[in-house]
Amino acid sequence: MAKRSYQQYCGLAAALDLLGERWTVLIVRDLLVGPKRFTDLLERLPGIGTGLLSQRLRELDSAGVIEKATLPPPAASTVYQLTPDGEGLRPALLSLIRWGSKRLGPPTEGQRIDAESLALGLAARYEPDASVDADGVYGLVLDNEHFQVRIADRHIEILAKPAEGPRAVFTTDSTTLIALNNEEVALADALADKAIVVSGAPDAIHNLAVAFGLLPASPL
Repeated sequence: MAKRSYQQYCGLAAALDLLGERWTVLIVRDLLVGPKRFTDLLERLPGIGTGLLSQRLRELDSAGVIEKATLPPPAASTVYQLTPDGEGLRPALLSLIRWGSKRLGPPTEGQRIDAESLALGLAARYEPDASVDADGVYGLVLDNEHFQVRIADRHIEILAKPAEGPRAVFTTDSTTLIALNNEEVALADALADKAIVVSGAPDAIHNLAVAFGLLPASPL
């Protein structure tokens, strides 16, 4: 089947010629937090099917957005990961996640909820102009899954792995994070109820909360 095209000389149209196909953007989303095996992607995208997933991966690989790699022993598994060109989509996708997160509301029955997507949603709240001295490495433990959050030069990256030498570590669960996003609970109340547990330097904790829009910029 010939690939569809908008046939327009426009950067957005060219991007949508590749990314506008069903499931494609969600595959890239899942690779933003780190490499994944074919079976990992299949499990995270219920309903895509093996044939369509293979086709989308071939298209992204051919376009230079993703590439195959082999994990070091003992895993030695073949995984898919973003190329530097694919990494260039991170700011745009985080902006889309932020835009869409305002429209989520409470989860509905049947919707998939997973720690990786929620962690990306938190990263998408990052406002580079909101706080000074937020640069650094932070740890996020969400539903017992570990993430490393790195902020540097007004950019944020979140990866599905334990943080190395974090300035602060935040531990919470999906229910609390969803409530924070929907403004159903304040950060101060979540901390008081120990729905969020934090450790690390107080100034780092405060600056990061400000950068995520969870606290006003005024001092505590």
